[in-house]
Amino acid sequence: MSLPIATDENDSRLLKSRLPSKTLICGGRRAWYNLQCPLRKGIIYYRLWEKIFEHDLYSSSENEPRMIATLRQVSMSISFTLIPINRNRILLIGKCHEESYYDDDYWDYLRLSIHGIHSYRVGPALWTYDHYGHSNIFELQPMKSTTNALGITFGVHSESHMELFDISTDAKKGSYPLVEAGKLNYGRKLNKRVVLSPDRHILLHANQNRETIDVFYSGTGDTDNMDFSFVTHVSIPNPKGTNRKDESHGAPLLAFSANGAKFAVATSDGVVWVWDVRCKIPLKVFEADMPRDKPWSPWGLQFSSGILGREVLVFMAYEASTDQYLIHLIDATSFETEEILWLIPEPTQGNKFDWGIALFFEPSGSSMYASRGTTLYEWNLRKNTGPEWWLEET
Repeated sequence: MSLPIATDENDSRLLKSRLPSKTLICGGRRAWYNLQCPLRKGIIYYRLWEKIFEHDLYSSSENEPRMIATLRQVSMSISFTLIPINRNRILLIGKCHEESYYDDDYWDYLRLSIHGIHSYRVGPALWTYDHYGHSNIFELQPMKSTTNALGITFGVHSESHMELFDISTDAKKGSYPLVEAGKLNYGRKLNKRVVLSPDRHILLHANQNRETIDVFYSGTGDTDNMDFSFVTHVSIPNPKGTNRKDESHGAPLLAFSANGAKFAVATSDGVVWVWDVRCKIPLKVFEADMPRDKPWSPWGLQFSSGILGREVLVFMAYEASTDQYLIHLIDATSFETEEILWLIPEPTQGNKFDWGIALFFEPSGSSMYASRGTTLYEWNLRKNTGPEWWLEET
């Protein structure tokens, strides 16, 4: 079995070891999708076709993996997400958008189900909505809420605002369970690349010219009904001199840190910037060796929670010079340390085995996971010992 790196296992300031602490190969070498770890370290969820499985990497039980739900198989574009909610429960969201090959018709599939959590494992569904229809559910953006019993609400972006919806578990069986809960007014027309800070008071918008990020702010205390005001825009530096206005370049990726104090931007030419929300000048710039003839944005851009493990910023990029996928792991406190992990495929897969690529953390931020093809890897981060841990390192 090949390892995704080939360097000294102890040569890391961010990881306990550069060697994976766990490696899992999907049974039967089948295609798995939507890998995630919403509850605790080592318990992974993924989809094999229409079936959703739960797998404890640290269990030797013959019952692993365990199927927890079945979606209606609509097409390969079907996806699911698991989100912890109030009262020790978890929400499963399954969705798919399909367009007809023969006319302009389309349809959507939406599965919502609430499950109990027992010893960090997902239990049977306590409530379920599972239907086809015509709606904008494929654009639902989940976010935390303090104004409803479940502790979660959903945003649907429009040009000038974002409508908020809550889930009504009291709705008549079979009726649409999403009910209007509020509205976030932008104050101007924006495209779809909009991201809210965790507390919803800061809104970022990637301008269509791919050269600036617009920053909006709302100081109102009612997070379900907010009016945002334009504050400023920050210019996205272009160290490679790329013509980002070319249609082949996608919109920049945006990500907030867990506390909302920092945000990162990644462009399709492989450049990543980090800003403090209080400053227009980037804290740091990172460059990946991306192919110039095929603009391909880094993906998986995200900050870890930094609760137990050290807070890091990660993204994955395809490196043109080596024809490999690289994980960039960056200290998100000082931004002075960057480490790279090579995500090398299994020998039987070859370099072009590019499906099943994922990058994610467990909730406390103590472990990071990455997959390529049929193989999943786990790395453990060093402990977060305080806001100035990096100064104490020797």
